[in-house]
Amino acid sequence: MAWVRMVAVEAATGKLQEMYQRVRQRAGVVPNIAKLQSLRPKTTERGFDLYCQIMDDPTGISKRERVLIATVVSKANGCLY
Repeated sequence: MAWVRMVAVEAATGKLQEMYQRVRQRAGVVPNIAKLQSLRPKTTERGFDLYCQIMDDPTGISKRERVLIATVVSKANGCLY
């Protein structure tokens, strides 16, 4: 559990509520990384938009390859996600 103050999904309003809805539509849940950014909804939006661009825009590598790269990088960084 993070010690950073977070806005619960149920308590979100305005821009943050919109961002939580976008994240949930994509992931099926609102992951902790989105909640950790909840005090700065504009920053959350920029980060989420960048993530979507990196993972979804057409490039020379497939979606599967992108996910595999992300998994290897997370493992190398000691990330549990």
